[in-house]
Amino acid sequence: MTSFITHLFNLKQRSPRLPAIKIDDRIISYEELIDKAMLVATGLREVGARHETVGLVGQRKASSYIGLLGILFAGCSFTPINPKYNPTKISSILNASNIRFLVGDYGDITQLDSSSTGDIEACILPEGNATGHKGLIYVNEKSLSVFESLQWPVSFELYDLAYVNYTSGSTGKPKGVMISLGNLQSFLSNMKSIYQLEPGFRASQAFDLSFDPSVSDIFFTLTEQGTLCVLPEKEILVPSDFIVREEITFWNSVPSVASFMLKTGNLKPGAFPKLSHSMFCGEQFPTELAKAWRRSAPNSTIENLYGPTETTIYISRYSYSIEDEHKQFKNGVVPIGQAFYDHSVVLVDDENRKINDSRKGEIIFAGPQLAKGYLDDGDKTSQSFVKFDWDSADRFWYKTGDLGFFNIDGDLECVGRKDSQIKIAGRRIEIGDIESTLSKFKNTKTAVVVPLRDGADIVTGCVAFVLCEISKIEASEVRKKSGNFLDSVFFPKQFFTLDNFPLSQSGKTDRKSLEKLAQELME
Repeated sequence: MTSFITHLFNLKQRSPRLPAIKIDDRIISYEELIDKAMLVATGLREVGARHETVGLVGQRKASSYIGLLGILFAGCSFTPINPKYNPTKISSILNASNIRFLVGDYGDITQLDSSSTGDIEACILPEGNATGHKGLIYVNEKSLSVFESLQWPVSFELYDLAYVNYTSGSTGKPKGVMISLGNLQSFLSNMKSIYQLEPGFRASQAFDLSFDPSVSDIFFTLTEQGTLCVLPEKEILVPSDFIVREEITFWNSVPSVASFMLKTGNLKPGAFPKLSHSMFCGEQFPTELAKAWRRSAPNSTIENLYGPTETTIYISRYSYSIEDEHKQFKNGVVPIGQAFYDHSVVLVDDENRKINDSRKGEIIFAGPQLAKGYLDDGDKTSQSFVKFDWDSADRFWYKTGDLGFFNIDGDLECVGRKDSQIKIAGRRIEIGDIESTLSKFKNTKTAVVVPLRDGADIVTGCVAFVLCEISKIEASEVRKKSGNFLDSVFFPKQFFTLDNFPLSQSGKTDRKSLEKLAQELME
C-alpha cells in the first residue's frame, strides 16, 4: 500500500496547479506546497533533526501547513504548540517531547516566552526572512533556498510517530497522546472509503491545530486533492459568510459553532445550498440543531463523528437522515453510530464485564487506530489501554470514559462521561439528563448545567446557564413542568444568562469555566 506521505508528495506531479490551500486571498497550489515543504524537510535535516518530535508553532497561516508537511517529509513527528498557551504548558510540552527544533511563523514563535524556549537549538521559518530574536537561531526562507532540496521524503516505518497531541486530563496535567503513521494511515483509509469525493472539493479548516480534528481536515483534504479553505479567526463563531464566500462543500466543526449561528440568526433556510457534507464532532450534537442545519443546507448530509484523541480523531460515525427527525433519541442527541471498518466497539460495566444487551456501560474500542499510548506515562497507558479475558483475540481496548448504550436499531448512543454523573442527596443522575429535560422548554432549550460543590468537593446541587433571559415566573413554570421528567432535587437552583458560552481552545463549550463561574456567582 502506498503511504499517504508518498501519495502527498506525488501530487506535485499529478496535480501541480490544483489549489491545495486557500488562506484569505492567497491560493497555494499543490506544487508550491510540496516544494516548500520539502525545503523545510531539508532545513530540518541540515540542523540535525532525525526521527524526532518537532514543535509546530502557529495557527491559520501558510507556514503552519507548509511546516507540518515538511516535518513529516523530514521523517519526524510534530507536536502542535498554540502560541496562546501559557508559558508553563508550553514548557511542559517542549520538555516532555524533548523538542529541539521549532517550525512555524516568526511572529508566532516570538510570542513564546523565552523561559519556555531555552533548550531550542533552531527554528525553521517556511516563509519570511526574519533573523535572530530572543537568542534563538532562525533558518529563514532565504537560507532554506540555498540548500539542495531533498529529492524524496525521508523513509519511515508505520510504527513511527506521526504526531503527539497534548490533551488536558481530568487532573489538568496535559497528556501526550502518541499517534503513529500507521494509526493515521488507517484513519485516512477509512475516511476515503466513507467519503468518495472528486478532486477540487472545497473543505473547511475551522479548528486550531492543537485540536486533532484539524489533522483530519488537513490530511484527508490534501490526500483526496481537495482545497483546504482556512477559516479566519475573526469568523470562527459565525462562519456563515465564509461558507458562502468560499463555496464550501465539505464542512466540519464542533456543534457549538452551529448553535451560536442558530442563536444569532445565521442559520437561515437554504443559506448553504452548495454544502454536500456537514460533519460535527467534539461534543454532543442535539437533534434540534441537526434539524436546523438541514434547513440551512438542504443538499448536505448531516453527520455526527465521534472519537477521542486516543483513537486517532474519529472512530465512529452516524449519518442523521430525514427519517431520523421522527425518532426519539436519548437526551435529544444524535447517536454516534457504528465503529469504523476493521474496528470493534463494546460496552463494559463497572467490573469490566462485557454488556450484551441494551444496558448502559462504558464505551471501549479496539482496532488499528488505537494510539501507541501516552508519552512517558506507562501507568496511565496501562489504565486506559487494556486487555480483557472475554476477548479471545487478545487485543488492546481503549477505555473512553464515555457512557453509552445500543439502541433498538443497533446504533450506539453516547449519554455523557462517567465522571459527569453527579450525586445529590445520595441519588445519582447524569448531567445530560437534566439538560435534556430543560431542552424541552423554549427559554432553556440550550441550557448548560454544571454542578455546585462545597469545600469538601461534595456536590450540593446544580445551576444552569442559558442564552435567553428567563424571569423568575418563567423559571418557576419550567420547574413545575419539569416535574414530569425530573425529580425536584435535581432541578437547577439558579439560572444565569450569558450572551454566549465560553469556549475552550478546541472550540467546545468550556464547562470547567462555567463551573468556576457558577461557584463565584453563588457565593
